[in-house]
Amino acid sequence: MKKSLLFVVLLGVASLVSAQTMKVQSAYSDMKNGRLLNAKQNIDDACKDEKTSRESKTWNYAGLIYAQIVQALDENSTADKKTKKELKKLTESQQQICQQGLENFKKCLALEKEANSTEFVGNSIEAMKVLCGYSYKFVGDIYNSGKYEEAIPLFAQLAENANIAKYKEIELEAKFFQADCYRMLQNKDKQMEIYRELAKLNTPRPEVYLSIYQENRASNDTAKAINALKKGVKMTKDNKNASIAMKSALASAYIWANQKPEADKLVAEMLEGGENDANTLTSVAGVCVDMGDMAKAEELYTKAINIDGKNLNAYRGLGLVFFNTAVDENAAAEKLPPDPEFDAEYNAHKKACFDAFEKSVPYFTKVLELDTKNFDALKALKTVYSQLMSRSDATPESKAEYKTKYQDVSARLQELIK
Repeated sequence: MKKSLLFVVLLGVASLVSAQTMKVQSAYSDMKNGRLLNAKQNIDDACKDEKTSRESKTWNYAGLIYAQIVQALDENSTADKKTKKELKKLTESQQQICQQGLENFKKCLALEKEANSTEFVGNSIEAMKVLCGYSYKFVGDIYNSGKYEEAIPLFAQLAENANIAKYKEIELEAKFFQADCYRMLQNKDKQMEIYRELAKLNTPRPEVYLSIYQENRASNDTAKAINALKKGVKMTKDNKNASIAMKSALASAYIWANQKPEADKLVAEMLEGGENDANTLTSVAGVCVDMGDMAKAEELYTKAINIDGKNLNAYRGLGLVFFNTAVDENAAAEKLPPDPEFDAEYNAHKKACFDAFEKSVPYFTKVLELDTKNFDALKALKTVYSQLMSRSDATPESKAEYKTKYQDVSARLQELIK
C-alpha cells in the first residue's frame, strides 16, 4: 500500500516536470508561428518552475521570445495585424519587455558558464546586440527629454549589457552619454571620471580627449595634456574632420608647451593634401592665430571662404583675427605715456584699432546670416559698435548708424540670455 502511494506521488511529479518541459517546447513553437503572447505566457511559466528555470535553454527561448515581441512592437514592424492586435493586451511597455529580454539572455549566459557549455552563447549574444540597440533608443529618448538623473543609471546598465554582448560601439556611446548627463548636471568630477575610462577604452569621440587635455592643461601638466591629444589623434584617424580637429588642437598644445617645431610638423602634415579643404584650412588658420601669425591666418581663412562660402567657422575666425588685432592695437595705444611726444604714435595705434574693428564687421555679420542666434558673433559686434561709436574721425551719420546697430545686437543678446 505504501509502495503504491509512493508510485502515485512519483507519477505526479513526473507529470509536472513533463508539463513544464512541454511549456518550453510550446513557447518555442508559438514563437516560430507568430503566437507571441502565448509564447510569452508559456515561457514565463517555465522561467518560474524550479526545474526548467535551471536550464539555459529556457532562458535563451525567453530572451528570443521577448526580443521578437520588442521587434513586433516597433512602429516600423512588418508583423501582421493579428499579432499587433494581440500584443496590445500586454501590460508591460516595449522598454520593459526589452529590458526583461536582456535579463533573460544574461541568465542564460550565466547558466551556460556554470555548466561549462556554449550551446546557447552565440545566438544569445547576437540577440542581445539587437536589444541593446533598442535600449539605446529608449534611454536616448529619456536623455533627449532632459531627464538626466533618470538616464544616468539606465546608461550605466546599458553599457554593462553591451559589454556582455560584445557590442563595443553601444558600450562606448552609453558611457559617453552617461558622462554627458553628469555634464548637464554640472558634476564635472563624475563626467571626467567616465571620460578617463572612455579614453582607456579607446573611444573615437574627440570631445573626450579634448576635455582631458583641458583638465590637464588647467593643472599645468604639460606631458599628460599632450599625451591625451596624441591618443585622440590616433583614435580619430578614421574620421577626417575629427582627426583634423584633434591635430590642430595638438599643434596648439605644442605651441603652449613651447614646442613650436612639433607644431610646424603637424601644420605641414595637415596642409599636405588638405590645401583645398575648407575645414582643414580653417583648423590650420586657428593654429596660426595661436602662433601669432595673423597674416597667415587671414590668408587661410580667406581661402577657406573662397572654397566654401557658407563656412561659419572661417567667417568667425576671420572676424576674430581683425577683432584681436584691434584689441592689441588699442592696448599698445593705452600703454603709451600721456605725453604730447607720443601723440602721433598713439593716434596711429588708435586708427589701426578702429580700422581693424571696421574690418571685422562684415565677417561677424556673415556669421549671423548663417546662424541668427550666434552668441559669440553678437557679443563681438556689441563691443565693435561700442568702440566705433567713439571714433573721433567718424561722421555724425556713421556714429548714429553704429548706435542703431549697437542697440540692435544688444537687444538680440538680451533676448538670447532670457
